Amino acid sequence: MAAIEQQSLLVDPSADGSVQLKYQPFVDGLRAVSILAVVGFHVRIPGIPGGFVGVDIFFVISGFLIINQIKSGLASGRFSVWTFYAQRALRIVPPYLIMLFATYALAPIFLPSTTTAWDFLSSAITAPLMVSNVAFLFSQGYFDIEAIEKALLHTWTLAVEEQFYLVAPILLLLVFRLNNRRFGGLVFIIGAVLAALALLGAIIETTASGRNPAFYLPVWRAWEFLAGGFVGVQLASASRQLPRAVLECIGLGGVCCVVAALVGLKSTDPYPSDYAILPVVGATAIIVCGMARPESLVARFLSLRWMVAIGLVSYGWYLWHWPLLSFLRISRLDEPSITLDTVVGGLIPLGLACLSYRFVERPITRWRRAPGNVEHPVRVVLAVTVASLATGAIGALSVLAHYSSTKSFLASRYGIEGRGTLDNGCESKGSFADKCFEGPLGVIIGDSHATVLVGTLAERFSALGLPIVSVARGACHPLLLAKSQRAPERRDDCVRLIAPFERLLARPDPVAFAVITAFWNNDDQLSARLSAFMSEFSPRTKILLIGPVPTFPNSSLECVVLSDRFLGNRDRCVRPRSEVDDTAAPIIRILESVAGQFSNARYLDAIDVFCDRNTCRPFDGDVVLYSDSHHLSPAGVDRLFDSDEAVLQ
Repeated sequence: MAAIEQQSLLVDPSADGSVQLKYQPFVDGLRAVSILAVVGFHVRIPGIPGGFVGVDIFFVISGFLIINQIKSGLASGRFSVWTFYAQRALRIVPPYLIMLFATYALAPIFLPSTTTAWDFLSSAITAPLMVSNVAFLFSQGYFDIEAIEKALLHTWTLAVEEQFYLVAPILLLLVFRLNNRRFGGLVFIIGAVLAALALLGAIIETTASGRNPAFYLPVWRAWEFLAGGFVGVQLASASRQLPRAVLECIGLGGVCCVVAALVGLKSTDPYPSDYAILPVVGATAIIVCGMARPESLVARFLSLRWMVAIGLVSYGWYLWHWPLLSFLRISRLDEPSITLDTVVGGLIPLGLACLSYRFVERPITRWRRAPGNVEHPVRVVLAVTVASLATGAIGALSVLAHYSSTKSFLASRYGIEGRGTLDNGCESKGSFADKCFEGPLGVIIGDSHATVLVGTLAERFSALGLPIVSVARGACHPLLLAKSQRAPERRDDCVRLIAPFERLLARPDPVAFAVITAFWNNDDQLSARLSAFMSEFSPRTKILLIGPVPTFPNSSLECVVLSDRFLGNRDRCVRPRSEVDDTAAPIIRILESVAGQFSNARYLDAIDVFCDRNTCRPFDGDVVLYSDSHHLSPAGVDRLFDSDEAVLQ
C-alpha cells in the first residue's frame, strides 16, 4: 500500500461549472477508510471480516491519482519519466527502508526456528527490490508456513504498486504519442480492453488453495488501478452536470458497496475473483462523487480533519503495523487478544507512523520540492536503487547469520537432530541412481510423515550395508501408489513415484522391508484399499505399518522455543491423551486389523510413544521430538524406533 503524494492533483469545480485539477482532502479521507479497514481486519476487530478489501480501495486511489498526474503532465508538456520515478522513489523508499532495517533487527528475537528464518530470507531479499509479491506467490503451497509468521508479508502490496508505477508512465507516454499527443477515445478504448482482460484473468486465475496468481500479480490487479484511472477531468465535468441528488446517490451507493464488502466478504472466500468488483466499484463511485461535488455528504465526511489526518499517515501506519503484529503473535503463539493486538498492531504503529511523517516523510517532501534538488532525476533513481540493493544484501546476510545460529542453538539446546541423519542419495528428489535398486535394501513409502523418517533410518541401516530407498513425497499418500491408482495419465506430483515403486516391486529379490506411514484419514475404503496395497509386496518383505502420531495445536518446536523464551511454561504445547485417542482410535483399529491380516506385517502404535496415560507431549525434557504440529524431528524418529528395537528385525 504505497504512499501517494499528499498534495495530489484532484479536481475541483470552479465557479463556471468546469472542473480543474486541484487537491481535494476527501481522497486522504478515503485513504483513511482503506488503512482503518486493513488494520482493523488484521487486529481482528469484530464486524469487518472483509477488511482486507482496504487494499483494493487503495489500488483504486493509486490508479486515480497516478494516471491523472501522468496524463496532466503529458498534456502540459512538463512530464518526465525519470522525474516521475525519482519523485516516487523519494516519497516511498526512505520510510520503507527504515521499516525493513527495524524488521531485520527484530527478526532474530522472534523467529524461533530455521524454517521461519529460511522463509524470512526470501522476503528480506525481495522486499527492498519491490518483487516480494512474486516470492510470496511461489512460496504458496503445501509446505508454506502460516501467514502470521511472515513479518514482511504486507510488502506484497507495495511491490504491486511499484510495479504499476514502473509501467504506467511508459504505457501512457506511448499511447499519448500514438494518439497525436493527446488523450481521447483511443486511451479509453485501450484502457477498457486492458481492464476487461485483467478482470477476466483475475476471475480465472483466482484459486481457493495453493498458489493464487490473481492475488499477487499486478497483471491481474491492473483493472483495479485502471478503474481509478478512468475517473478523470472529463468524467468529473460530465458528472458535474448531473442533479445533486443523483450524485449524492452515487456517493452513498459507493459507500454501501464498500460497507457490503467489509461486512459481507470473508478471508476464506476465493479472492480477488469477481468479489473484488464490489469494493472497486464502491471506491470509484465515491471518487466520482467527490470530484464532481466536493460539497456532497460523502466527500464532506471524508474531508473531516481526523479522517484526513489518518490518511496523511496511512503509509507509515501500513508499513509498521504488520511486522509488529506478526512478532507479537509469534511470541504469543497466535493466541487472540484484541487488546494486545490493538495496542501493538494498531496504536504503536500509528505512533511510529506519526513520527515517520513528521521526521522522515515531510522533510524529504520539502527537500524534493525545493528548486534544483531533483535536477538530476537519474542520479536520484540510481542512488535509491543502490540503497535498495544494499538493504537486500544486508537483509540476506543478517538472516543467514540468524539461520546458522538458530540451527546450532536448536541442535545443542533442544537436541532436535537426534543421533544423526544421512542423505544416501536414494531420496525421491528426482531420478534415482541404479545403485538404489541393487542388492538388499529397504523402502519407505508415504507422504511427508514418511519423508521425515528417511534420514534417520538411512543413518541407522548404513552400518549394516542396507540402503533405504525413499518412495515418499509430501502430500503423496501411499495408497496413491496402489495398483488401481498407477495410471499414466495422472497429472499430480506423486506420479513421479510410480516408476521407481514398480521397479522395486519387480526386483527378483524382494526388498528386505517396507515402512508405510502417512497422515491417516479414516474413510470407508481405507481397510480394503490398504489391504490390497500391502498384498502387492512379497511375503518375504517385512512390512512395518506405522500409525498416526499425536498432533498438536501449535508447531511444537516453535511452541517450546517461544514458551521458554517469552511465556514461562509449556502448557500450550501439550494435549490431553483423551483428545488424541478420540481422534485416532478409529484409524488405529483399521490399521491394526489390516496388519493382522499379513504374517509379514507389524503395526507400530505411535500414540503410546509420545503420550502417557493422561498427556501427549512433543518434547521429553529439553529434547524436542517434533519439528511442527504433526511431523517428527530426527530426535522424534529416534524415539519412535527406540520404542521397539526389534521392529524391523
